[in-house]
Amino acid sequence: MIITEIVKMKPVEGITKDEFIGIVDGLEKNFHLRQKGFIDTELLYHDEENEWYMIQHWNSKDELKEASKKIFTDKDAEDFVNSLDKQSIKMLVLPQVDKWIQVTRQEKE
Repeated sequence: MIITEIVKMKPVEGITKDEFIGIVDGLEKNFHLRQKGFIDTELLYHDEENEWYMIQHWNSKDELKEASKKIFTDKDAEDFVNSLDKQSIKMLVLPQVDKWIQVTRQEKE
């Protein structure tokens, strides 16, 4: 069963959108891609609220938990952890019930 993690967050004062995207890029390439069970990440931005959303998919809840434990002590995640306004972080972890994807006619054949 695929597990989806949704994290709502804000960076600390003074970090620009481009800087934050670069920090998250480093986190994904240097930390998440090395984690067992990691599938993918989407980064979204809510302009009116100045909030970021990270949506991740994992192969299991146990693998997600293991990575979550490491993120606060791993050197490759340090820039990301230090960039966050800790009070702003809200997290949801939910099991995937179903999934629909767009398939073109050519892909079906």
